[in-house]
Amino acid sequence: MNFKKRAFGQRITRPLANISFAVMNKQVRAIESSGISMMHTARPFWYYRRVFFQGQSATSVLNDLKGKVIVDIGCGYTPFADDSMFQACHQAGVEFYGVDPLLANQVKIDFKDRLLARAMGSKGNFSNTPEGMSNAISAYADALPFAEQSVDQILTSFLLFVWIKDEAALTKILREFLRVLKPGGVAKLYQLPDWRLMQFENMELIEVLKRFTIKQTFVHGGLDFRVTPAMLTVMGK
Repeated sequence: MNFKKRAFGQRITRPLANISFAVMNKQVRAIESSGISMMHTARPFWYYRRVFFQGQSATSVLNDLKGKVIVDIGCGYTPFADDSMFQACHQAGVEFYGVDPLLANQVKIDFKDRLLARAMGSKGNFSNTPEGMSNAISAYADALPFAEQSVDQILTSFLLFVWIKDEAALTKILREFLRVLKPGGVAKLYQLPDWRLMQFENMELIEVLKRFTIKQTFVHGGLDFRVTPAMLTVMGK
């Protein structure tokens, strides 16, 4: 019976994730055509818990991550947001890094950014001089400033296979993930469609992907449409 329920659920959830991904891709391409290369947001800790940690409580997530090294690729403005995972981990003593090239410049949060953050479920409260900024790093995903086999988890949302679709670029990034991840470490990617539908032409990318174990879990927010129905893709080293 459980197997039948699971199979029935997959017949619903995977097509829903695929449709959601296709719609989101059209939105991203439309944004790109307007001249915007990337949209930076400040999604709150509750959002990270929902999409990356199966909706666990803040206390449970922080306790599980103590003693581990976590890297948020494409973190956007999260280091500056009071209710972000970056700040929650800093306050709890969790070694959490936010990585984004935009951090090379002086970040100025304006009214538009606050509205977008609130639309994503944040309170929209930002600090110009936040704590823990030594862990906010300006870097690109294919050149991470971490030692080999030093990272337990990599988190990234709406970035790989979404904003970054070039297969040569993806190859470099995933190789870098393999370099910095510890044996048994994972990269968690959200949002993606059913992995079985993903097709690639670059043979180097195909070979790199073979070095990961790939598992997917359906994520949704129920009536909360701020959490896009999609597949959380866990790539294990």
